Amino acid sequence: MRFRSRLRSSSALWAAPFSLAIPVLYYLTGASRPAPPVLDDAAVVISAPLYYSYALAYAVTSALAAWESGRLKEWGVRDRAPARSRFRVAAEVLWPVTLLGWLVVLVPVVMALVDHGVRPTETGLRPVWLALLLCAAHAVIGFAVGRLLPKVVAAPVMAIVVWVAVSFPVSFETAWPRHVSGAFLTDLMFGEAATYRALLPHLLLTGSIAAALALCWVRIPHAVLRTGLAVCLAAAGITSAYAMTHSWGYDPPLLADQAPEVCSGSAPRVCVPRALGGGLRPADQAVRRVLKDFDEAGVRLAPRLVEDDVTQGRAAGSRPSTQETWRPSLTAGVRAGHPRYVVAMEAVTPPCARPDRRHLMAAQLWAARVTGTDRELRADLDRRRQGDPEEAAVQDRAEAEFRAARRLPAASQPEWYRHELRLACGAGR
Repeated sequence: MRFRSRLRSSSALWAAPFSLAIPVLYYLTGASRPAPPVLDDAAVVISAPLYYSYALAYAVTSALAAWESGRLKEWGVRDRAPARSRFRVAAEVLWPVTLLGWLVVLVPVVMALVDHGVRPTETGLRPVWLALLLCAAHAVIGFAVGRLLPKVVAAPVMAIVVWVAVSFPVSFETAWPRHVSGAFLTDLMFGEAATYRALLPHLLLTGSIAAALALCWVRIPHAVLRTGLAVCLAAAGITSAYAMTHSWGYDPPLLADQAPEVCSGSAPRVCVPRALGGGLRPADQAVRRVLKDFDEAGVRLAPRLVEDDVTQGRAAGSRPSTQETWRPSLTAGVRAGHPRYVVAMEAVTPPCARPDRRHLMAAQLWAARVTGTDRELRADLDRRRQGDPEEAAVQDRAEAEFRAARRLPAASQPEWYRHELRLACGAGR
């Protein structure tokens, strides 16, 4: 059957206006728009409209596939054209409904990208590819169900079952069902993106079921063998998806630092997100001024890279600064009007994960005095000690050590500073 003839005869044609109107209205009314502030991050912009598209796209595709399968069964197509491949017959009726499912996914995504002037990226499009693949898988599943049940029963049953199976797991207390439902419903933060590892379980579960049902159409001589292979295939996919996700929390594995950056200089190279590029110049000036202040005080620091930690998303703090790579909150410091203070505190990088607070604080007090940022540090310390006697005691001891260091000759203070950082990382830290 020709392209236009197949499209005109498909139920996807009359279902398209209603199916596409829903995601468009969701976006126009603001329900599926990215929450402000919207930054130049394709993954965040794309994930918002997708959140509301997964369940609808799969339900529409599965229900219409079941309807088309029922029509073929009523018309006796298989009996009238036994020489035609079963897969070819299925493909001819499934491509229009699959195309409609793809449009339900793509239309709001394109609207969001155009609305915010953001170019799609490979990492940002990963959930989109997942949705497109699973639309095809749900078409196969719906087609199989339509062969077993009357179309007036199969179509609404598939629409409801698929909608519930995809939408509801996100509300379960148990976390793993949401990671295999077929919908990547994690609210991405700036700089985050989906990993292939996070998307694979969705594909394993739904894809294995679809592949198992398609295997039942293969002309294998023994029905028991065919059924056994299909069951094994589905069981392998489902158990693999569960094995991958049963230990995950509510958030799947995510990529960080994925937002495009703009950089300046070298040794060190200073980088901030492109969407926040207006802060690059003051951030770069702050970094170089702090390094100069330390150098004049007798402490040589040589980071190769200084990058903003805002792109780490919920992983912020899990990748602490090192001597060669600093990760201060540059953009936040620029907006607050004290980028030098943020950089100076990041420069005090002890060589351990859990430094002693007293010794670290003493080193920070010296660094703040050297870089001219002691007013900002003391304001922070005052806020932290309010109503906390333990914090106040730690600060008082650190202050005493700092005052004693200030009485040392200027040539001895850099060694005291380095010694204080070593003390902060005593044995076992």
